[in-house]
Amino acid sequence: MEGPGPAVGDDGAAPREDVASVVLVERAEDVAAICGRGDAAPPWAVVTHAPEGNRQLSTELGMRRLIHHAQDGGKVIAIATRSGSLASRARELGVPVSRKPQDVRWDAGGKHVIGAGRFSLAAPSVGRYVQVGIIAAVAFGALFLVLTVGPSAKVTAYPPTETVSEVVTITASESRTELDLETLEAPASRISSEQKFTLAAKTTGSTQVGTLPAKATVTITNATQAAVVVAQGTVLLAAPDFFPFIVDETVTAPPGGSVDATVTAKRPGVAGNVAAAAIAGWEAERLRFLKVSNTAPAAGGVSEPRPAVDPKDAAGLTELAKTLERSEAVTQALVDARPHDAVFLGTATTRVEIGDARPAVGTPADVVFLEVTVRLSALALLEDTLDQIARHVLSGASGAGEFVPGTVRAIETGARQLDADTATVKTELRVQGELARGVTVADIRDAVKGKSEADARSTLSGRYGIQDADVRLPGWAPRLPLFGFRIDVNLAAREAAAGAGAALPNGRTATATTTATPAPGAGSR
Repeated sequence: MEGPGPAVGDDGAAPREDVASVVLVERAEDVAAICGRGDAAPPWAVVTHAPEGNRQLSTELGMRRLIHHAQDGGKVIAIATRSGSLASRARELGVPVSRKPQDVRWDAGGKHVIGAGRFSLAAPSVGRYVQVGIIAAVAFGALFLVLTVGPSAKVTAYPPTETVSEVVTITASESRTELDLETLEAPASRISSEQKFTLAAKTTGSTQVGTLPAKATVTITNATQAAVVVAQGTVLLAAPDFFPFIVDETVTAPPGGSVDATVTAKRPGVAGNVAAAAIAGWEAERLRFLKVSNTAPAAGGVSEPRPAVDPKDAAGLTELAKTLERSEAVTQALVDARPHDAVFLGTATTRVEIGDARPAVGTPADVVFLEVTVRLSALALLEDTLDQIARHVLSGASGAGEFVPGTVRAIETGARQLDADTATVKTELRVQGELARGVTVADIRDAVKGKSEADARSTLSGRYGIQDADVRLPGWAPRLPLFGFRIDVNLAAREAAAGAGAALPNGRTATATTTATPAPGAGSR
């Protein structure tokens, strides 16, 4: 297919419709046919339009044949194609290339043409080695960015700190929704905790415990005409409360006759020393046609006194459990369970739930236990509110540096005023926090960016005296990112674990577990 098409003049100006022709070629068309159709095109300039490319023109030989044939005919040619291989081959041999026939820039030669609206720019040609150098530089730059900008890192620093504190008067209320730092009026939340105690005490009661079982000899009489086998382990019953005895060995009662057998009480103790003729029944119904009796009393059962749970033991633990409701140590556990909140203990309410003593009263045991659950509830300033107050009131004393998150504490130091109707507390608090003087999160981020893990630790130690730092980055990344926004920095303080317990009177002991949560509906406001 042939037809007139646009082309540009020697100065790359606007196209002139009468200068070039467009020859549309198929992917499989051979070079000879393409050359022949080019000869038949009337203008001196011919655009060979191969939208999907052409196998023969994509080879060096095929493209050179087309170029030489056009030169011999006094014509110039250009290639319009979307095929990368054909476009690359044409550029190698200095033929102008475009994606569309109307976009051909005849002065481009083997250069890439960059379009910008109605205008176009021919990029300068570069040598093969220059191209390889550019590709290598781009690859190196990309690798550098991946290793230094791409990864993310986390740094947790434990800097030297000092404690700063200030005494302030706070007014806290459940009805408030926002914090006023000027008047120090703050929203309060109701928090709760649950403590489970196991109270224990030595038993003071006593009970008889069987140590040896009684034994007896019984006579089994068979009135039938067939022998009856009574197997070992068969159970006999003694009056009046069906105390069980067990046949020691298998015996056979002859037809119309009798046989003696020894039996042993199933339970040890003096209760097995039953009277003569007391053992007279069978547990198994199939043997009840046989008559059985002990002509002599059972003997040998022994019982000895052992410690046991007395009713007074259980009652004593119950009374002790009730005292937990008023125990300061138990109430203090609410503060210990929420160390980052300011808990107003004057508003605390306590509810005690008492379980059953175990083992039960009368059971042999050296120790009796009682499970107790104590639920507490109180008003408090939550951590976020307290942190804002601390930063405000301690800002004058802090100087250069930054507070370590999670180290702010508040302790009531003076008298409090409580309005139960409005759930409002006015009290004096000592607010304190740990200050990392002379260093901030931003300082640490700037100090470690772009460094190796070891160099980062060394820099923090030498510059800020931070001997303890946890630097984490992906295993494939040799260095921290160059850009600070890719580094997550946290200040922290090492805290020693502390334990607390409640002392109980009269040698009694208690173990406890505590869980603390905001009460339903409570939380930051």
